[in-house]
Amino acid sequence: MPKTTFLNLKEEKRLAITRAFLREFSNTSYDDASITTVVKELGIAKGSVYQYFEDKEDLFIYLIQVCSGVKMEYVGNVRRADYANYWDYFRVLFETGLQFDREHPLESGFLHNLAKSMDSPSVRHLFRQMQEDTFQYFVRTAEEEVAAGHFREDVPPHTMGFLLYKAGLAIQEQVQVMEKMDLETSKQEGRAIYHGKEELLLRTVDEYIQLLRKSFDRDDKR
Repeated sequence: MPKTTFLNLKEEKRLAITRAFLREFSNTSYDDASITTVVKELGIAKGSVYQYFEDKEDLFIYLIQVCSGVKMEYVGNVRRADYANYWDYFRVLFETGLQFDREHPLESGFLHNLAKSMDSPSVRHLFRQMQEDTFQYFVRTAEEEVAAGHFREDVPPHTMGFLLYKAGLAIQEQVQVMEKMDLETSKQEGRAIYHGKEELLLRTVDEYIQLLRKSFDRDDKR
């Protein structure tokens, strides 16, 4: 977490530092991200960064929390209880994620770029924990849908949870691969990751829902 010295900075300076590091970490891996490059851009001493954060990893964690927090302001307001079935809720999560992508392209670009750092020995433990937390979230989701009588009971929740987790990733990857999306240019130009591809993404979501519904729902819910 940031040190008190960072939190005590004027909001304008805190935001400038945060956004500068987001740009750096959005365009390269954790290991290749350069604190030196950013401090030159900001016109501050490199040593001051370590007055604000314990180390590079501490800074990286802070950036993850900032971007995740902004995204949660969008998807966190989507309530499962407001939808008759899980798949309507699932689709709206993607719609809301696209709104986040449009309105916060820098934060969205940073989160999409995290995959570049997954195999970095320096922060591999962070990604393992993030993956485990995400997986467990989907396991709980499956358990809740089974308990509510929506999902089938003959497949373990951890299997359904893992498939839900992977389906969300696969939808995005399919669009990116099939459309040969130039994510780097989008980030460098400050454009939303899915600029011009939103309808395609949601169409792909609908196609996955067709398949997933038949696999997950109880016979009388299909």
